[in-house]
Amino acid sequence: MESLHTVTSLIWPSDATPAERIDQAIANKADHEVTLNAKGLYVFVCKVHPYMLAGVIVDDEKTTTTKPGSSEPIAAFDIGERLHLLGVTHTKGVTEAADAGSAFPSNSDLGLRLLRAFFVVTSPSGWKDYTKLNTVYHPVYPDVPVVVTGGAVVPSLKAALEKAFDGDKIPASQTKPATAGVGEVWVDTQYEISAKKGDAYPSSITVVDTETWKVKRKIALPDQKMNNGHNMWSSHDQNHIYQTEWHGKSLYVLNRADGKFLQEIEVGEDPAHVMTRVDTQQVHSGLNGEDSVVELDRDSATGLLTKKRNISMQDPAKPGNLTQPHAHWMGHDGKTMATPNANTNDSSFFDFPTDKVVKKESTGFLPIAAAMDPRSTKTYVSNYLGHSISVLCGGTAATPPIPEWVSGGPGTKIKDIPLLDTSANGNYDVINGPKAGAAIGGLPIQTPVSPDGKFVVTGNTLTGTITIIRTSDDTLVKSLTCDPGCHGVDFGAKKGGGYYAYVTSKFANRLLVYDIGNGDDAKLVGWVVLADDAAPNDDSITGNKGMGGQGLLPVPNVYNGWVQKLPKSFCDQLSPAQRNPVGPPVDTCPES
Repeated sequence: MESLHTVTSLIWPSDATPAERIDQAIANKADHEVTLNAKGLYVFVCKVHPYMLAGVIVDDEKTTTTKPGSSEPIAAFDIGERLHLLGVTHTKGVTEAADAGSAFPSNSDLGLRLLRAFFVVTSPSGWKDYTKLNTVYHPVYPDVPVVVTGGAVVPSLKAALEKAFDGDKIPASQTKPATAGVGEVWVDTQYEISAKKGDAYPSSITVVDTETWKVKRKIALPDQKMNNGHNMWSSHDQNHIYQTEWHGKSLYVLNRADGKFLQEIEVGEDPAHVMTRVDTQQVHSGLNGEDSVVELDRDSATGLLTKKRNISMQDPAKPGNLTQPHAHWMGHDGKTMATPNANTNDSSFFDFPTDKVVKKESTGFLPIAAAMDPRSTKTYVSNYLGHSISVLCGGTAATPPIPEWVSGGPGTKIKDIPLLDTSANGNYDVINGPKAGAAIGGLPIQTPVSPDGKFVVTGNTLTGTITIIRTSDDTLVKSLTCDPGCHGVDFGAKKGGGYYAYVTSKFANRLLVYDIGNGDDAKLVGWVVLADDAAPNDDSITGNKGMGGQGLLPVPNVYNGWVQKLPKSFCDQLSPAQRNPVGPPVDTCPES
């Protein structure tokens, strides 16, 4: 095991005591124990890699039912009368006492959603395979009786879950977007298994050509044993790709044109996301198992990296537990950086001119991804276990905040946008599910702002949706169906103008392509199946083909600050508006 992990209670029975919960302070490789007595379902999560789940049912052996048509007694498993879900019905510290009355009935839409998610997440047999054309999708669930709220016996958990959620059909063929994209999309197919690496070191990179909408290459890095490659970014000239290793310690440098390996450099525990700094071309990667973002210098001639320093994400005035930052975002001018700190439920705002964290602001439970608007005046942070998006103030002396937000300074929280609002006027009813016409999201992950600054699009694992927030008033305006484990979102240029939102899912093997339009008219316009045995590769794919879509990178990079750095060969492929997304259109590209 190369990676560090944590164990944190995610779901527990309402009558479980604080001693029956656990929340590790830091990521490590040590063993941890908790004794469970209250009857019902317990689920645990790793805060570094939150798709890693474990479940336990403390069962009353006296609880039985009978086989259909028989008097023979059989065990019925106790799910629990009422349950707590961290971040929703339990919004305190994990091991603090909670109001039992706030817990949700296990026999509810939320209860069923959580059970379904658990079985899909933890078993490849439940993943959605788009190579099985024209078949009905049914995850594999245990066919056992369970006891839920009020002592009611559900004869078959399998039948109940299938009735509530499943039965949609895999299409008979791929639907390609009618309009081509510009360039490529690089996808971390993180669960693919390849021949030389075997099960112990899963992951490959799948490169998609957006002109033909076909897979053009698979890169597994077998000699380096790349372990769960998670996220990528490109150099300013688009010649090099920087790839993280989320279950290891390395950052990789690849030649973009042919996918060849150039460098492996050890950077620290569990590097998750990576970006370049606009003004210096330095490379920064969040160390999800540590307390810092690592900064690396780039050789302008070779593109190779040298480690320079680790930047702590602690507020010097308020040091605390290790932050364990995940998906940071860099400001458009290179002056700022925002991190979501998964271990401390806050976001750090780093100011490069003063070289310090100027604010460390509370967000929601397990913040996992950050993004800035094109002028770096606002930061959006997705709270994975809080089912919300926190909006925070941006800006430095060089890029000041919008005046009405100045009082708290850069990094100050402006508001929270709930994606799964269980209040009386919210979008979600715990018992009956989404309210009519409501947009919903749960377990949100990547949440970029469109290059023109109009929308925030978020991938939501629990609900299998993307949610769309309008930035002019930071209002949730729409959700669209995604695939199981909806995870990665990134924007790329659409040929002739505008942008596509590319979306990946952990537990399905296709890249989804959405046209966000005006928000209200956003729609899915096509997809690409990421399993392709005919694609050139450096190691043949033997299992979980096309699965595990997490980080993704459209090339060329079209975000404000980076798009202006593109060489002429890429700039020429963009429309005048795409070349300068928040300023006057640029009619011609500089010679380079």
